[in-house]
Order: sequence, then structure tokens, then C-alpha cells
Amino acid sequence: MMPFSLDVQQIVDSIYPPARQAIAMQLSSLEIKIFFASAVLQLALLFGFYYTGWSSRAYAWYGRLLKNRMLTTVVFLMKVWGGFAILMLPLDWYAGFTVPHKYGLSLETPATWFHDWIVSWLVTLVVFLVIAVPFGPLVRRLGQRWPLVAIAVAAPLIVFGNAIFPAYVAPLFNAYTPLPPSPLTKSILDLAARQGISASAVYEYNMSLQTTEGNAYVSGLGPTARIAVGDNLLKDLKTDEVLYVVAHEMGHYKLHHIWWGSLYGWLGSIVAIVFLALAGGAIVRRGAPKLSRGLDDPAATPMLAGLLLAFALVTAPVTNGISRGIEHAADVFAAQNVHIDHAGVRAFARLGSEGLSVVHPSPIVVWYFYTHPPLDERIAYAAAAGK
Repeated sequence: MMPFSLDVQQIVDSIYPPARQAIAMQLSSLEIKIFFASAVLQLALLFGFYYTGWSSRAYAWYGRLLKNRMLTTVVFLMKVWGGFAILMLPLDWYAGFTVPHKYGLSLETPATWFHDWIVSWLVTLVVFLVIAVPFGPLVRRLGQRWPLVAIAVAAPLIVFGNAIFPAYVAPLFNAYTPLPPSPLTKSILDLAARQGISASAVYEYNMSLQTTEGNAYVSGLGPTARIAVGDNLLKDLKTDEVLYVVAHEMGHYKLHHIWWGSLYGWLGSIVAIVFLALAGGAIVRRGAPKLSRGLDDPAATPMLAGLLLAFALVTAPVTNGISRGIEHAADVFAAQNVHIDHAGVRAFARLGSEGLSVVHPSPIVVWYFYTHPPLDERIAYAAAAGK
């Protein structure tokens, strides 16, 4: 717990009342329970698909029906992805719709939620197929050398994903419109110009469609670069507070965090691929032939996905720790470039109240779950840097 000075405590409590902070503690406890329930259910489903023999039987059935290996693989993988999504839907609905509405964090309609759920499923399905369909032929052709090629291919895939997200994926969920000329728009574009960020417009997107929380981002590569500000942020935060938040996002861009994040993601993928080769290979060698013939067998896909999920759960403290370091660097950038009295303190307190973030979270919770520094650390740093 990081205590605040009296003046900072007064600012925080005036924006984010203690009674609301207590509600945030309740929500955090519930979200942790949902997280672990979801993780256990996903692991049970993926390994259940494999170890019950359902996966191998389903793949064999589609093979007899379709008579074409590639078509059989695609249809089978779509069946796996679709079945998994349907079985997870009740918990996803509870976590993504019921809980946010219960705590006043969303005004989203059921129709909008299901639209976004379907679109998200389709996008992830495409990514899943792009990776999973060529996996079997790659393993069959290269044998034990397949991890080397997978590692080489992972790097451009990660960079490509970062490049196409703002231009082609984000607009599937929200509408983006240029922010009209205003003192805030000018301040944002002037700050961007001083930092060498070539942006001719600032985009507002209707984040209120899904949530009452505020956000902004600067992302993309080259011509896909975009400064985007959520409508909730513009509505609920004061001008200097919005500028501080946007400066934080510009910090990510200026400090090349897209590239650093891609590098860290690629290094993580190397460890994941090696783990997959070793653990997955051991499982198929020791398992019954009726479960799968090898790693190149599409029937092994649920087991491999389960291993990747387990890997992500175990390595979360490492990846989140790296993320917190990156986010703190962006906080430093914002404090250095927006010299407005307590703008950062007010911005973080208001964002915390909007999203019901815990002000003083437990260190163990921060260690495992937090991708950003905890709210008290961010507020304390903004207060110290603003003096």
C-alpha cells in the first residue's frame, strides 16, 4: 500500500469517494473468482476434448464424410472453436454482461453484446485457422525442426497483428470519427507534432457502446497509426486530464513500445513453442494411439491449446511484470510532457472511479493480475512528478 499526502488524499477522495472504493474491492474479489473459474473450465474443456477421445473421433468422422484432408482439418477446427465458444458462453455472458451491469460499468444492450461476441469469435477464428491449419503440414514436413520455422514465422505475425488492429479490427466494434477542431484537439495535435508523431486528426470512438469506462490509445505502424480517444473520456474528464491520458498513450508510441512489446511477445513465443514441442510431444508419445497419431494430427489441437493456456497462466506474473514496466515508462512520459497542476492525479482518480479500480490493491494481486501499475502508485508518481 502506498499512502498519499494529505492534499493528494483529499483530491482522490473528492473524485473517487471511499464508499465507491469499497465497492471496487467487492468487484475485484468477484473478478478474481471468475478468472480462476474460467481458467479451470477452459482447461477442463480443452483437455476433455482430447482425453475423452472426442477430438479424434470427430476428426475421423469428418474425414470419412469430406474425403479431403485440408477441408476436413478446416471444418474440424471450426467445430472445435465453435463448440468451445458455445460451452464458455454462459460464463462469458456472466463476466462480460451481467457483472458490468450489476456494478454500473456498462449500459450495453444484449444485442450489442452478442454482436461483439460474434464478431470477436469470427476474428479469433480466423487467427486460429491461420495458425492451426498449416501447423500439421509443417510438423509432418520438418519433423523435430518445426519449432525453428514456427519461431521465425511468429515474429512477422506479431508485427502484422499490431499494424492491422487499429485500421481493420477496432472499427469492427466501434465507429471512429475525427474530433472537431477545439482547444483540446489542437493541444493533442501540437503535443503529437512536438514528439514527431505524424497525425493530422484525432479520432473519437463510441466506447460508451460497451462500457462506462474511459480510454484512449495511440497505435498502429506507419500509415495505420492512429490517435483515438473514447467518448467517455471526453465526457467525464476535464480537458487537462484528457491531455494527460493521451500523453501517456503517446508515450507508448514515442518510446517505441509497440516494437518493444512485439519483441517481448516474440521472445515469449519462443519459450511457448519450445514448451509446446516438449510437453506436447511427450503427451502424444505416451498417450493412446486412439487419441492422436502425433503433433501433426489435428485431433491433438485441443490438447495443444490447453498447454498454451496453462503456459499463459503460469507465466502471467512475468508478462504482466514486463507490461507494468512499460506502462510506468509511459506514465513518466506523460508527467514530463504535461505540466498541469495535479492533472495526472485527477485523471487517474477519475479513471479509477469510472472503472472501479482498487486504489490500494494487495501486492500478490498486483504481482499476478496487473498489467498496469496499481492506482496508488500511479497517483503517487503523478503527484511527485508534478511538484
